[in-house]
Amino acid sequence: MKKSIFKAIHLLAFTTLIATAVTSCGRSATEDVVAPTGPTVNPAKFEGHITTGQTVTLDATQTYHLTGSLIVDNGATLVIPAGTHIVGEKGATYLLVDRGGKIFINGTAAKPVLFDGAQHGQGYWGGVVLLGNAPSNRSAAGTSTSELGDLTYGGTNSLDSSGIINYCIILDTGFKYNPEKEFNGLSLFGCGSGTTISYVYIADGADDPFESFGGSPKYDHLVMIGNQDDSFDWTEGFSGSASYIYAARNKKYQNGTDPGNRGIEADTQDTDPNTTNGNGVSNPDISNATFIGNTAGSESQGMKLRAGSNGKFNNIVIANFSTGLDFETDRTYDWFKGGAYLNNIKFVNVATKWKSKASTKYPTAPDMSTAFTESTTATGAGNGTALPDWAKGWTGLTSWDIADSSN
Repeated sequence: MKKSIFKAIHLLAFTTLIATAVTSCGRSATEDVVAPTGPTVNPAKFEGHITTGQTVTLDATQTYHLTGSLIVDNGATLVIPAGTHIVGEKGATYLLVDRGGKIFINGTAAKPVLFDGAQHGQGYWGGVVLLGNAPSNRSAAGTSTSELGDLTYGGTNSLDSSGIINYCIILDTGFKYNPEKEFNGLSLFGCGSGTTISYVYIADGADDPFESFGGSPKYDHLVMIGNQDDSFDWTEGFSGSASYIYAARNKKYQNGTDPGNRGIEADTQDTDPNTTNGNGVSNPDISNATFIGNTAGSESQGMKLRAGSNGKFNNIVIANFSTGLDFETDRTYDWFKGGAYLNNIKFVNVATKWKSKASTKYPTAPDMSTAFTESTTATGAGNGTALPDWAKGWTGLTSWDIADSSN
């Protein structure tokens, strides 16, 4: 996990106002073309604000060029129909949904919504960011002030919805706007359980494809391949769920400066792993997941469970990492030693199944060998280490396996 994406972004201008009318605010169930109405949106300069009370529905027959920041304000809605193509121009170009705003990406298996760079490659453009009203543990009030001007995320509404994303492909994200900070592919800050992310494929990004800062969003059917940093990352008391995850390194990056890091990086909070602020401890439900790595780099770990994070895991396949399960910090140790929370784990070509290190409570690194149960029949995302059937077709992929992740 890199630092927050916000610090430098507030220097960017928010200049263009756009608005059209919406025909639906739910999941798209048909292949019908949604015709835009209202003031004209300039697809060649897709930036600015959608303001309170406005709803914008894009035109799937157009290609939209994201030339700066597009902000969906509190009380505004953006609807993106099936088959829409949004191209990020080079630099800190991004789509952000503010707290109280909503986005509905209504892709289908036949016509996913596509975000990609004007040129392909890791870190070409920014990414997609959602802010919600669900708790973060950065303060007792459950809120945190982002570094994006005065924008706040978090709150007390764990049921909050920032919208629905369904069948979406996000490529080429992670623009580095200073030496230490890059965008993630999709970042969720304080998004509640009414926020659902389904059938999303993120590839060739320069940072985490998915990261959750607090909140309790629901994820399912996620594919991530060839991204730098960690595949699925959380912090700030994340208590959502994720089911059916297929995450893999890409061997074409294996000998590069950043071949990719962990399958999961799990934190409660970086500065206070024992915090009781807001929603307190991170404790998500993770099931039916496959993580494929290689041994390159210093963070070849299938799952890094640390900084006080808890969690409940079932049916997990970890392949080709140097270490399978890497535990740190007392709060994390106590949770996993105290109950059956890591079940049906299958290790494939993993030299060290688990490791831990000494801590304040455990002067000698604790034995975590009984903290998990193994299963040779675990299927992970559905097909062991092979690309599951549900991930084929709409992603543009027909196959993937260990050989594609490691030289």
